[in-house]
This record gives sequence, structure tokens and C-alpha cells, in this order.
Amino acid sequence: MDIMLWKARIKPGKEPLAKEWIDFLRANKEEGEKTLKNEKEHLEVYFMQQENEAAYLYLFMLADDLEYANQVAQSSGNPLDAKHFEYMMACIDPEDCVQLKPELALGDMSVFA
Repeated sequence: MDIMLWKARIKPGKEPLAKEWIDFLRANKEEGEKTLKNEKEHLEVYFMQQENEAAYLYLFMLADDLEYANQVAQSSGNPLDAKHFEYMMACIDPEDCVQLKPELALGDMSVFA
């Protein structure tokens, strides 16, 4: 089981587009959950936070294999995945993105089996 938390700065001036991105995902929640199942991904949780003068997107992910999930999403041909990556590329500053791995995960992971 792979668990990851991403902290990514939203490009200055792209905060409204980032909110549009989250609204898009919310509006397509049912289809999005189907794509997660196809990617063997169990959970994606999005947070937006203003920190000092910058806006950040946090993304918590839980999957059988995050590398596999990302490969499937990028090659799926699914219009939802394509739009998701389009928003991501437009909104996220790749120079200010941090991947955090947990030191410890507690809980009943069998619910995700």
C-alpha cells in the first residue's frame, strides 16, 4: 500500500483556476471514483490552503501502487484524466512541489483490500 501527501504551490494568479479544477472534480465525482478504481487507487483527498502570500494545494493519496496508478491515469485516454492533468499543468508550480511520505500509518488497511 502506497500513501503519499503532495504539497504543491499554486502558480500566482491561478488560484481561481485551481478552484475551478476542484469544482470540476467535484462535479465529476462519480466518474472520478470509477477512474480511481481502474487505477487501483483507493483515496484522493484535496485541500487548498493560503500560507503567507501563496496558495497551496495538498493532495493525499492512498493506492496499491502509486506509480502504477499514475501510469494508468496518464495513458488511459479518459477525457476526465486528460482534463485533470490539463488543470494540474496550468495551476501547479512544478518548482515548488514537495512529496511527503509517512513515517507511520495506523489504521485498518484491510478495508482497502
